[in-house]
Order: sequence, then C-alpha cells, then structure tokens
Amino acid sequence: MDPQTDDLAHALTPHAAFYLDPAGFAAEADRVFARSWQLVGHLKQLATPGDFFTTQVGHESLLLINDAGTLRGFFNVCRHRAGPIAYGCGHASRLVCRYHGWTYDLAGQLLRAPEMEGVADFDARTVHLQPVAVHAFGPLLFAALHATTPGFADYHAGLTAECAPLELTRMRHVLTREYAMAVNWKTYVDNFLEGYHIPLVHPALNRELDYRAYRTQLAPRRVLQFAPVQTASASVYGSTSDGHALYYWLYPNIMLNIYEGQLQTNVVIPVDIDHTIVRFDWYACDPLPNPERDQRFRTLLAFSEQVQAEDSQICEAVQRNFSSRAFRRGRYSVQRESGVHLFHKLVRGD
Repeated sequence: MDPQTDDLAHALTPHAAFYLDPAGFAAEADRVFARSWQLVGHLKQLATPGDFFTTQVGHESLLLINDAGTLRGFFNVCRHRAGPIAYGCGHASRLVCRYHGWTYDLAGQLLRAPEMEGVADFDARTVHLQPVAVHAFGPLLFAALHATTPGFADYHAGLTAECAPLELTRMRHVLTREYAMAVNWKTYVDNFLEGYHIPLVHPALNRELDYRAYRTQLAPRRVLQFAPVQTASASVYGSTSDGHALYYWLYPNIMLNIYEGQLQTNVVIPVDIDHTIVRFDWYACDPLPNPERDQRFRTLLAFSEQVQAEDSQICEAVQRNFSSRAFRRGRYSVQRESGVHLFHKLVRGD
C-alpha cells in the first residue's frame, strides 16, 4: 500500500508522527506558512490614507498601511538594527522606528537616519523597508512573505470569479473571537475538510443540512464543501441565495464559511506542536451598530460557538490518541475525505 498515492482508494493517511514531530512542525513555518498567502486582516483596518496596523504571521511581525489609497505591506523591522517600526494600529504620515528614530515614508523609503554622519558608503536613498505582497479579496487582506510565492490570482486560480456572485465586496467586519485548543494545527484542518463527522459530532448542524447531498470539490490549493440547507431551517441557519451553505478551505490554514448575507473566516494559527489558536471573524453585508443585541445575529453566533465547542472536543481527543500505541496510520473514505487527502499531499509536498 502506497501512503502517498494519488489513488484515494489505495492511500494511507499520514503516520501519527505527522501531528507529533517537533522537527516537522518547525519546518512548516518556512515551507508551508511563509510560502503561502496568509489572511492578515480586513479592509476596515485601512479605511483611510495613513491608517496602519501590525500583525503576526508565525514569528514574523508585519506592518500594513494605506499609502494614499495603495495598500502596502512590510516586515515590521527597521533596516538599521531590527527595531520595530510600529506597534498596534493607528494613523501616520511617516513611519518612525521605535528604537532609534529612523524615518521612512509610507512607501517604505528611508527619509532620515539620525546621527549617521561619517558612516562610509551609506546612502539613505538605497535603504527601503522589506516589502511583503498584499492582496485584497472582498473585505479580506492577504499577505505573502516569500518573494517567490505566486500572485494571489495565480495561487488561488479562479477563486475571485467563482466567488463573484456572492458579493463579498459588500461585506463589512462585525466581530472577532479567538479559541485556544490543545491540538496540532493540522488536526483542526483535517476536521474542517470533511463532513463525515457531522452526523455524530454536530447533531444540531446535521439537522440543518442535507447530509446526503453534501459534496466536496477540489482545486489545486483549495477545497469547496457545500450542502443544501433544509428548507424549514434556512431562516435560522442562513444559506446562500441558492439554498446552500458553502465551506471554502484555502491552503494551508484559512476557512471561509459563507451563508446568506454573512461570511465567517477562520484562521488556524499554530502555537506549538500540540497547541493552536483559531481566530474567527464575522462579516455581513449590512453590519448592525450593535450586532450582539440583534437577535438573529446572536442566534447565529451561539450556533457557531456550539459547533466550535464540538469541534474542539473531538479534535483534542484525536490529538491525544495520535500518541497511542494503538494508532499509526489509517485509511481515507473515498466518498467523504478527498479534501483531507489533498491537504496531506500539499503539506508533505507530494
């Protein structure tokens, strides 16, 4: 049996060490996360020229800024002695290093380096903040750290056109929640990529969806799962205009859950080999001034948190069992786990 075969019917799942090996986890920081497009924020954070915010991708601190309508991204690292350019978020006409005061314009060009007179072969005109690529997709902001990462439109080919009918550009940010779990990040992604567990793990969700019609579609670096919403439940759970709930996964760690009039994003953030944070952000076409007082939104939020609690419980149990001498590797369901298989191949670089 070939564990890495493209033939799902004959493939084996990864060895348990895939979720337990510290060396493999450390290598993923560069091989997986630094070479992919990461969801780092939303357009509301850069609403006007001069607005900026900082964020973290792995151990890298990033700075994103609105430069007269152009969205730019930089490593949040001064070219002098690695001081931070900015903390948190705010508004600026210049970027001033918080360590020694080196000053850059909003395009990253060094303007002023105090007390550098007499330094041989030093020309401020040749000094720039190290850029990162930035891309806006609907209300979402993505960044790519590595210079060789293909552009977003190539990396996720066809995604923009595929999502055009969903009118994501009308969405505005509503709310953020974070959940900490004692799991490897890949354990959580595995769980998202199949509806196989829904009948047993999510009984309330199973009543909302037509599990028999649940389908999975694969693209080179993404998976789309969708299922019709039961007609009697659609007014509670929500759906797209054609009566479907859509679940996108973008390699390696981003989920887009799309229902009628709303988008929920999940970013799976590795902490260490067996700890992960999942950041949830909610977006809506017509955000309310105080969404948590809106009964429909509160119902959707409570439902989402119930599903998340159920996922956390099962994923933590699975993570513990990866250390059992009773498990080394398993098999895939041809009907239900094609997305999981694709994820494993991409992470391994098959």
